[in-house]
Amino acid sequence: MIKDPSANGTGTSNLSPYELLAPAGVTPWTSHKDMQDVSFELLARHLMTPVTQEAWDELRSVRRRLLVDLMLYDVDLTAELPVAVEDIDRALAAEPDPPRSGTAVRPDDTLIDLIRFDV
Repeated sequence: MIKDPSANGTGTSNLSPYELLAPAGVTPWTSHKDMQDVSFELLARHLMTPVTQEAWDELRSVRRRLLVDLMLYDVDLTAELPVAVEDIDRALAAEPDPPRSGTAVRPDDTLIDLIRFDV
């Protein structure tokens, strides 16, 4: 993964949580289980500061970490959106039956569920 150059870090440091926690061995490939114990490593190395505490808080919650991880991808929306629209149109055309009227999902609810994070 690479950091999206247009994405700013969190807090006043303007660094990503991964950059702040790198001295403690944290990378995007650090497991969630290992992430829970990073505070001990930070304390042992005398690296626990309000800034690293905030970075650790960002990464120890699954929902917040997913949002941070999303910013690691450098995406060219101009090139990717037409391809995504074609894929969606193809998938919808392959759908055998339209949804029944009583089982329709409101698009607003679906979109909110996809983008809502505890931030």
